[in-house]
Amino acid sequence: MERISTRKIVINGLFIALVFIATYFTKIHALVPPPGYINLGDAIIMITAILLGQKSGFLAGSLGSAFADIMAGAVIYAPVTFVVKGIEGYVTGRIANSSKKQFMKIIAVLVGALIIPLGYFVCELYFLRIFDNSTFGYTYAIAGLPGNTIQGLANAVLAYLLSILLAHSGIRNHISD
Repeated sequence: MERISTRKIVINGLFIALVFIATYFTKIHALVPPPGYINLGDAIIMITAILLGQKSGFLAGSLGSAFADIMAGAVIYAPVTFVVKGIEGYVTGRIANSSKKQFMKIIAVLVGALIIPLGYFVCELYFLRIFDNSTFGYTYAIAGLPGNTIQGLANAVLAYLLSILLAHSGIRNHISD
């Protein structure tokens, strides 16, 4: 069993909190159906994944984002968000850290950005139908694609640019074991 240092636990806790803050306090409610909100939390998930790797990306994405949904009153979405944002963080971190080449970080944030609309589409189409068959389904899932895609791509650009700045600042030396 791998030993986890207190430092790593604290750093992960800080990034979980940053995802929550960036998700909850930057949310802009959608003006067109379906209901939901756009936020900057995905940029922090992707930055976490790039700087700390896939496990930390998963933790920050799943826990920080699901907690933001709960606090925003979107409790029905919390399990979906936990899975989708966790996968986003894990996959982004896995791809970004598979090579030292900058090109892989671009691929990582783009794939992470695509996981958002695809993940919510599948969950709204199949999982959320269990709770409310009259609301959720093809129409609802398709209606959410544009907003989720815009959020993903905007956050991918922001995450990539900020991760470059953070990498040049040498922050990785201070936050990794």
